[in-house]
Amino acid sequence: GSLVPAKLVGGDFYDYLARDGKLFFNIGDVCGKGMPAALVMSMTQAVFRTIAAKEDDPSRIVRDMNAMACRGNSTGMFATLFVGVLDLPSGRLVYSNAGHDRPYVVSGTGVRSLQAESNLPIGVMEDTEYRTQETQIAPGDMVLLYTDGLTEAMNAEHELFGQQRIVETARDNGDSPRNLLDSLSEAVAGFVDGAEQSDDLTMLAILYRGSAAESP
Repeated sequence: GSLVPAKLVGGDFYDYLARDGKLFFNIGDVCGKGMPAALVMSMTQAVFRTIAAKEDDPSRIVRDMNAMACRGNSTGMFATLFVGVLDLPSGRLVYSNAGHDRPYVVSGTGVRSLQAESNLPIGVMEDTEYRTQETQIAPGDMVLLYTDGLTEAMNAEHELFGQQRIVETARDNGDSPRNLLDSLSEAVAGFVDGAEQSDDLTMLAILYRGSAAESP
């Protein structure tokens, strides 16, 4: 993972944990920056770990995180959020999206976007229902998650880094999570060419090696 805040503290977050043969992970972006966003971010992450310790369905994890984010939310702050649960023996990935950018799956055959229904961000409406979707991940595939600080990185001419540059960089540097994240960071730095960073920039790359029987 990689997290570069625009200010001293930021509102982006990612986390992951493993239990019972599954990898639970999330990435999100709290509206706003600085200390208020960081406080919401830390609360959100604590709730994720508490819920994911006993719940396997990502839509229920998001639903419960949304309920907690809505209660006593006098500031009106909200967060986009993506939660995934990867079954390690089978490669079955189930996920739920709350207004976040769609992740990519990077494989030997190319780069594809996950078909992730958007839904409302968490912290907006307490009774929001979230949908679980699923896809199959093959051994050697990599899941790339990111916040809009990547797509909306801006150069001095007010051009955005955009989705296409992510796809091109991932296609050419998808051999390992570290190389992918380093290559994306270098591509963004070269694109903005010294322009001030306007938003937190967070990325998470997950390489699926397959079941224990298939792994070397």
